[in-house]
Amino acid sequence: MPIIDSKTGKVKKDYTIEELVKKAREMRAYSMIALTAASSGHTGGILSIMDITAALYLKKIRHDPKNPEWEDRDRVFWSTGHKAPALYVALGEAGYFPVEEVVKLRKLWSGFEGHPNRLRLPGVELSAGSLGQGLGVAVGCALNAKLEEKNYRVYCINGDGELDEGSIWESIMCAAHYKLDNLISIVDRNGLQIDGPTEKIMRLEFIIDKWRAFGWNTIEIDGHNMKEILAALDNAEKVKGKPTVIIAKTTKGKGVSYAENVVGYHGIAPKDGRSGKESLDKALEDIKDPKFTRGKVDKLLKIADDYQREVDKKIEILMLKFSKNYWWNSTDKMKVKMDATRNGFGRAIEKLGDDKKVVALGADITSSIRMSKFYLNHPERKNRFFSMGIAEANMTLVASGLAKEKKIPFIGSYGVFITGRNWDQLRTTVCYNNFNVKVADAHGGISVGQDGATHQALEEITNICYLPNIHMAVPCDSVETEKATQAIASINGPCVVRYAREATPVITSDDTPYKFGLANVIRYRSEREDFMEAFEIKLSTGYTSEDEDLSIIACGPMVTEAMRAAYILKEEYGVETRILNVHTVKPIDREAIVKAAEETGIIITAEEHQVGGFGNIVAGVIAKGKRYNAPLLMDMVGIEDRFGESGAPWDLMKVFGLTAEHIAKRAKELYDKKRET
Repeated sequence: MPIIDSKTGKVKKDYTIEELVKKAREMRAYSMIALTAASSGHTGGILSIMDITAALYLKKIRHDPKNPEWEDRDRVFWSTGHKAPALYVALGEAGYFPVEEVVKLRKLWSGFEGHPNRLRLPGVELSAGSLGQGLGVAVGCALNAKLEEKNYRVYCINGDGELDEGSIWESIMCAAHYKLDNLISIVDRNGLQIDGPTEKIMRLEFIIDKWRAFGWNTIEIDGHNMKEILAALDNAEKVKGKPTVIIAKTTKGKGVSYAENVVGYHGIAPKDGRSGKESLDKALEDIKDPKFTRGKVDKLLKIADDYQREVDKKIEILMLKFSKNYWWNSTDKMKVKMDATRNGFGRAIEKLGDDKKVVALGADITSSIRMSKFYLNHPERKNRFFSMGIAEANMTLVASGLAKEKKIPFIGSYGVFITGRNWDQLRTTVCYNNFNVKVADAHGGISVGQDGATHQALEEITNICYLPNIHMAVPCDSVETEKATQAIASINGPCVVRYAREATPVITSDDTPYKFGLANVIRYRSEREDFMEAFEIKLSTGYTSEDEDLSIIACGPMVTEAMRAAYILKEEYGVETRILNVHTVKPIDREAIVKAAEETGIIITAEEHQVGGFGNIVAGVIAKGKRYNAPLLMDMVGIEDRFGESGAPWDLMKVFGLTAEHIAKRAKELYDKKRET
């Protein structure tokens, strides 16, 4: 049934097959414009699923855009949340909001987040993005329909790479067990995932036989043939006593010549921006929708630009002002180089690969987290690299087996997945057995920016540090990440190194002192042309108090913000700050922390994490070790009990109050309070 009025039951709009084909073309064009405006996104899968999306939202499912919470509507769950732009254009075309709004994709506060957020946008059934979870939710909704004797149907969009996840197969088994004939899974079988072809990463075939063996009705179609799509959806409704899976064979990047069947276009926008061989203009030329004239495209991109300018104004209002601009590289002095901390991990894992005991395991973002550096320039190491696909829990257990046999396995993925999805495996198998597994906790904090809350790791310091036997490093820049990675390789036992994705200031060098388990003390001396040269860094064991006014204790990228805060405090107020770079969070440098508390009397912790994850660990160290012969004032800077957002990483730093300006303000407030008492 097409789009209807939920109050009267009358059809609002119906489409012929020919009209649906045209709409799918139009939706592809809108998506490509949105991706270009965002300069990021997942082009390949968005284009491969578009024909099915048009069929579902414009022809098949019962829904009413004027009444998104209509109790009897059909539900569609996007388990493959990275294909969200396809969902957004479908909702726009259906009438949930003006379709032109989708060009605000991945921009702060727009609602069109990198992965769908049901709390921000009407018509979105599930906040998703962590693969392997949507089908289980769909099973629950289908069960509810049976319990309540409702006629609504439940659909779930799954990716083929997503089928690597064990949780998917638990849901498949459950749905068949409960004979959920009101449930349909649609698998976008485009044959590619981030690391390459699905059959090379983790073999899926014979995929039809597997679903059938689990008790599902199976249908295989051409996912770009509108007649076949609609016929399959109709036939699925007629099946009784078992759920249906539609395996839709598609082409990744369908409709855009330079993106078709290209692995690299899984996770990027048009490389050339507006014009060029791999550009928006070329994509629209391929799509051939006459609506999208240059004038229309210009207007759509202007919507995105105007929106971003308004966002920039709001962010600027949030920023604290001082006598001059202290922002990174904003003046001729205090210049700093930027480099992604993940590059430090890449350099380290390449060197560590010389040891034949070291093996590496990938989880489908091998290049992004720089794990690929293990073998890229060393083809002879390929036999020591194992692709696990999108299956973090299994990867952790496989690594445990390798560690048991005296290998030194490195595993890694997005922080939320490698320390969250498989926390039980880390706890019970890795830590309880004290296996020598090394975890690359990549893309930590809000550094993934536009990907949004599902991909922003803001909880893993807490999750990891309370596990017995484990060690955790949270380095401040790419140079320190290289040192930390090499350090954990030499420790016998479970270790985690947490690092960011985006470029951050480089404030250490090869000559900067570093010892795992010991904090560094950093002191601002005077303004210089080079930011690094304005500071002196010593190991905590070699530092003698200079009677500083306060201490900022930080880890990870917040160390650089703490340094800039010290710069602000000295230049604006003459306040002297001791900075502790706690690059090793477990085991933590207790002596350095207690000394800072006793000698300065003011402590501010700074973390790119849920506030208190790191701060409460520091507070516990102080409470246990401090001699209470002097008062102590303490505050914490971090994410204030909320999920992340889609937006540029530096914008998010400002919005969440994580910048040096915010740290300096909090520090000055405590400093003034201490002087009053």
